Amino acid sequence: MAACVSGSSLEDKLLWETVTQFFEMVPIRKMKWGNYTFEGSELGPEAQKKVLSATITSPLCEKYPPSLTYQRNFVKHFLHKLESCESEVCDEVYEVYSDILNQKEEEDDTLCYKTYTLPSSNTVSLQESVHLVTQGTTGLSTWQAAQNLAEWSIENSEVFQNKKILELGCGLGLTGIVICKYCQPTHFCFTDCHPQVLYLLSKNIELNMLQNNQSETDNTQEDIHLSPININNKNDEKIMRKIRRQLSLSADNNTSNDMTDIIEICLSPSTPPSEESEIMQKDPVEDFADFELYSKSWKKDSESKIATLKKNDKISIAKLDWECFDDSFLKWFCPEVIIAADVVYDTTVIPSLVLVLKKLLSITLENGEKPVAYVASTVRLEDTRDQFLFTLGVQDLHFESLMAPNDDIFHYDRAVPIELLKITAM
Repeated sequence: MAACVSGSSLEDKLLWETVTQFFEMVPIRKMKWGNYTFEGSELGPEAQKKVLSATITSPLCEKYPPSLTYQRNFVKHFLHKLESCESEVCDEVYEVYSDILNQKEEEDDTLCYKTYTLPSSNTVSLQESVHLVTQGTTGLSTWQAAQNLAEWSIENSEVFQNKKILELGCGLGLTGIVICKYCQPTHFCFTDCHPQVLYLLSKNIELNMLQNNQSETDNTQEDIHLSPININNKNDEKIMRKIRRQLSLSADNNTSNDMTDIIEICLSPSTPPSEESEIMQKDPVEDFADFELYSKSWKKDSESKIATLKKNDKISIAKLDWECFDDSFLKWFCPEVIIAADVVYDTTVIPSLVLVLKKLLSITLENGEKPVAYVASTVRLEDTRDQFLFTLGVQDLHFESLMAPNDDIFHYDRAVPIELLKITAM
């Protein structure tokens, strides 16, 4: 994708802006179309074909598709803008719109791919839920603060270079994968407590960190992304089937969130209730009570709570519940830097989160120094933010606000303030 549209002309820059927003699934009503006027020859038939070939009909969209609902709304909106300006609409636009309307929504549409374009045209593709909050967790989608922290990490790579890094509440891995690609950490440990999140996280890491062994700068977009998430065996198939089914059921019960204008997906299970019950009973990871990885790409410890990537032992995943934090974890992994994004979303999680930060930041490292934490939060409620800061103070943790990243790399709502804190033990 990036290699196909990058360029210095105004048209290339406008196309780049549109394409990157499309693959990040920016809400249609919030998409910025640059200086496109959609009138006269500025977006004539040839330019329209370029938009289609770089989005809906691109190889990247075929391999890592945004949700079908989003694709439909994108083409519909694109066509509407052209027609409203009385532009000459090429046949291909109508053909693509007709084709996509005839495509059948499957249960798979509860999961989609979002592709985030990084500097130098590199990308990170993640499989995510189309719903912001599902299955009792916010971790199945990428939130604004994670993108903000990833931007800051790219600009401040020296903070993470040659460091052992632990991420709390990592979700699907955007920030951590960006740091692993750009900042050359000694070791990066992704942690979360939700088994579904950990499973999809493992697949996203495999997708982005095992696809090529060459330098990022030596590869085009097509070289980096060779294949979508692999389903390795029957257990993987059952896990993915259950995740999609549960997300589908959640969609029936929760259709109102910030993105309902583009992802109004209210699917009913396509499987009869009796057959669904049979599937649930046969599922080896019923209720996802344990952290299970059925992939040959990972090796687990004896307690099955920590998994390390076989082909890159600098990357690990751990199941970490803040309310049941075990000090023995520190014997295995003693971080120099701790990061977290959008974890301060509810006052009920603050006490356990701060206690974990206290334990991690109170360690004395081999060089005699103390670890440092960077926590990015979207400030939705001032009371929640104030409670977090107050609790940090109670636990004798020092914090200071850092400057926001200079460059806007990703497309997300910047109207809501995002605060980045540097936290240390006093």
